[in-house]
Amino acid sequence: MVQVYLKKARGGRVVQTPFLEAEELEELRRLALAEGLRLEAFGGLPMASRRVAVLYPPHIPAVSDPTLVLFVPFEGELETVEDRLRGLLEPGLLGDLEEVAGGALLVTLPKGLKALEAAGLGVRPAAPEELPKTHERVRSVVVPSLRVDVVGARGFGVSRAYFAQGVKAGKVRLRGRMATGSDELAEGDRLLAEGLGVLVVRRVLGQTRRGNLKVELEVERGS
Repeated sequence: MVQVYLKKARGGRVVQTPFLEAEELEELRRLALAEGLRLEAFGGLPMASRRVAVLYPPHIPAVSDPTLVLFVPFEGELETVEDRLRGLLEPGLLGDLEEVAGGALLVTLPKGLKALEAAGLGVRPAAPEELPKTHERVRSVVVPSLRVDVVGARGFGVSRAYFAQGVKAGKVRLRGRMATGSDELAEGDRLLAEGLGVLVVRRVLGQTRRGNLKVELEVERGS
């Protein structure tokens, strides 16, 4: 899939991808570097796990952020809202979705905003005060388990494979020792990941209807 965007970017073109998962973005970044291309990734929210990549040649000084952060009013479970959004948006237009008071923050592209407005969903641009701070934040995530590699990857917005490599290399510490990928996190645990930052498990909020776990994390990104 990512080879398609790389091919389009050859010859000096600026190419924007749809939202990519962390694994796809890491692969595209590696290939772009090998080709001498520059790449900027935009997720709309700090530590977003889905991001849009913009590929461009070295002579262009900068590219703009194409993402939009919208407020989506809803009541109920976040998974139900995400299911509805997937039914309304074309693949690649759905970025991260994060629960806030009274609804959720959704990252999409201008085409996605038009589709949601046409469906009468009642979305609006998020106000500046509704946006999370970029350096330190409390966020709720949904994960299939409390394994170190699962929660760490989701909390820091990187791929599980990337985070697992850091664990294997001894760059992740839990309870005063080097963590292993199979270690389970508990409320109050502090996870230190070299190069990424610090993650604290504040609360396990319960189980979703699909059997996943909803967890409240405090994440401080490394500077």
